[in-house]
Amino acid sequence: MARLPRLALATPPDAVEPSLVSLAMLAGLGQLGIRVQHFRCLARPFGTACVRQASGIPGRHLDGWLMTPETLRCAFSRGAKLADLALVEGTLGPRPRGFGPYPHDQPGPLGPIAEALDLPRVAVVDCGGVSGPTYLTRPPCGFDAIILDNLGDPSRLESVLVCAKHTFRKPVLAVMESLPEIRAFLNARSPHDEIPESILQQLATGFLRNADLGAIRSLADSRPFPNVADPPCPFASRRLRVAYAHDEAFGGYFPDTLETLQALGAELVDFSPLRDEALPSDIDLVIIGCGFPDRHLDALAANLSLIGALRQHVCRGNRLYTEGGGTAYLGRTMVVNGRSVPGAGILPFDAILRSANRAPVPVRRVLNRDCWLGGAGTELRGYRSRRWTLRPAVEPHDCPSISGTLTAQRDMYYRKLAIGSLTHLHLASFPHVIRALVGTPQQSFTLPRPSNSGG
Repeated sequence: MARLPRLALATPPDAVEPSLVSLAMLAGLGQLGIRVQHFRCLARPFGTACVRQASGIPGRHLDGWLMTPETLRCAFSRGAKLADLALVEGTLGPRPRGFGPYPHDQPGPLGPIAEALDLPRVAVVDCGGVSGPTYLTRPPCGFDAIILDNLGDPSRLESVLVCAKHTFRKPVLAVMESLPEIRAFLNARSPHDEIPESILQQLATGFLRNADLGAIRSLADSRPFPNVADPPCPFASRRLRVAYAHDEAFGGYFPDTLETLQALGAELVDFSPLRDEALPSDIDLVIIGCGFPDRHLDALAANLSLIGALRQHVCRGNRLYTEGGGTAYLGRTMVVNGRSVPGAGILPFDAILRSANRAPVPVRRVLNRDCWLGGAGTELRGYRSRRWTLRPAVEPHDCPSISGTLTAQRDMYYRKLAIGSLTHLHLASFPHVIRALVGTPQQSFTLPRPSNSGG
């Protein structure tokens, strides 16, 4: 059994994420030299800037929708073992009526993750705010300790502590005051925005003022964690080389996908569709994750050398995988605000940017034919990007045996061994996909191959 100090922080289901309590804890413990790895409970390809600011460590994610319990334990272990404390933030309570699915800027469901990782659970309890009388809202059952938040009158600290201990009969790990200006700022900001250092300093000071560090340490260390081993490297003859796009236009990846490939022995090499004129040498697999190609249309379209290299990579029978904005880039054209700009021209669709930027939603997709993601009928789960719409644009000479759509919803396309999807998949949760990624194309792709196929 391993020693992985860890806590689950249960926040209200309609709160912003990361919460004020979470940021204060990251900043406060960081001032003491304690490295805290923050995990959110909904996967998102792009990180949260303020988490890195507060802790000095990029935030990570766990996701009970995408990940199996085994995958959760593996992803958690990889991140937690490099820190002094792991903090998993989510919600234990049901979502209020009218809120629909969990949005990506609010905490996700913590229950299945806390169960899979055997996390000690800390409930954030509201004290009533600034102007109203002090009261304590009852958190969901099954918690091991509490943090009191939003204390409006600091002079009532002792009476609130007595009330909390009498009501809940659980340890109180910390008390956060209301800090109304900071709370309003955090509620209004974008998760991608950085936070002024003066605000982080106030949060750190506020947390340390009323924190029981001994109780935090004791609870975090109270449960052992099973040893988790990375899978053995399957490469016998040579190392798999994987090129992944990373620049201002692209860079949205679930980190576990890249980490899983590394754990299997793959060599990861980054490249830029904006600036590089060629792919790295001796590449077996190219990955282009989500991003914002709509902000760099002309530069992407002008880099004909890199587009030619991608087309040649596919024509030679090599694998190419894209998601979200990366998929939009592979189409024949990208249409933004009525303006059409050439894409890479690999997949048979036009990508149209939606006028409204809506958050991704959880979806199930069933493959309608064999490919290296799985056989026909395979169900894949992920988060569908709703920034783009794909409109089929098949040319007369296109052969359906080498290009077309892979789902009834027409949001996943293929050409030879190139696959582009609007759904963000957690590939590490699909063992057969990982085996396909590290295998040879002939072993992992079963579409009929004509003797004379075009590029």
